[in-house]
Amino acid sequence: MVIMPADLQGPDMQFDRYIFRQMLRTSFAVMLTLVGIMWLFQTIRILELVINRGAPMTDFLLMSVTVIPLWLTIAIPISVFVAVMWVFHRALVDRELLVAQASGRSAIQLARAPIALGVLFTTFLVINSVFLLPLSFGVYKEVQFKLRNTIPTVMLQDNVFIDVVDGMTMLIGKKYKDGHAENVFIHDEKTDGVIVTMTAKAGRFIEKDGKPAVILNDGHRFELSQDKQSGATLMFDTHTVSITPRDRKQSTRMPIEMNEDRISNLLNPDASPQAVYVNQRVAEGHYRIASPFLAFALIMIASTGVLHGQIRRSNWSRRTIATIAVGILCISAIVSARSLATTSPLMIPLIYLSMLVPAAGLLTLLGWQSIAQPAARLAAPAGAPR
Repeated sequence: MVIMPADLQGPDMQFDRYIFRQMLRTSFAVMLTLVGIMWLFQTIRILELVINRGAPMTDFLLMSVTVIPLWLTIAIPISVFVAVMWVFHRALVDRELLVAQASGRSAIQLARAPIALGVLFTTFLVINSVFLLPLSFGVYKEVQFKLRNTIPTVMLQDNVFIDVVDGMTMLIGKKYKDGHAENVFIHDEKTDGVIVTMTAKAGRFIEKDGKPAVILNDGHRFELSQDKQSGATLMFDTHTVSITPRDRKQSTRMPIEMNEDRISNLLNPDASPQAVYVNQRVAEGHYRIASPFLAFALIMIASTGVLHGQIRRSNWSRRTIATIAVGILCISAIVSARSLATTSPLMIPLIYLSMLVPAAGLLTLLGWQSIAQPAARLAAPAGAPR
């Protein structure tokens, strides 16, 4: 009779697939919960901005979705860490882990399911960090910029004088949801030495060159000097009025958000908008490269905390507390390394070491245990307990 190795036996593979499915489902459940909590807090601000600016709900949905890749960089590592701890706890309570270890499976064999989970989510986080995050966050900032530079139409009420910006007062007879208005009156004192009054039968609010504006149709423009010594009257069919503050100079959005920039640009000092941001951008670029491995590092911490040594239900509480403490320490090390790298480029290697050392070290530890345990059993005396 030929006995197959433990890693090739059908029941063992079924056990791995069973544990993997449990961890995958739990990871998605925790991840959806974390993203949902962050989405609720963020949605309040987004919804307030959209409503105040009178923007369509499509802008609200677009801003709500395009910010998710940023949240996933935080939610996924925490989710997989919790999932591995929880599923292994359930397997220990149901004695599944004890039976698997008693059947001769080594620690590295029991860790195959969480390792596969780590490879899966690390691969996704790499794609997210390199492609999805800069693309989606760029869209988010574009929509946010557009909304912040439009007229807050909630301020505009029928037959009410409103100071839309400093030095400009507006009155509309009737407004419509599509941006059109009837019987528009504008009193403009933004230009030094000149007072301008405009009336029009109709108007339409638009965005022009990154600035809010109103197109007036069929109206009059009366200009008067502040000393009231001279004036001029103009009749027009169409006239465009920019609605911006008196001291506003910049009408285009500057790409200063690092989350929307490509990694290659972050690592290139010449691509920095200002020299003062070079170290910060380079540190962010290296963090974007290394951060996907945080999920794998936390998975290895959780797996080693459960599988290292003899698995016993009696010491589960102590192991859980120690594992959570090490996980928090790993996250703190990454955050600290990132912060130090922004002030000193010599600290950039710490970003990689804080993620790769726990992952590689603990994986090696489980592998060494798997080699040492069979050797110890073979070296034990014939009558000794195993």
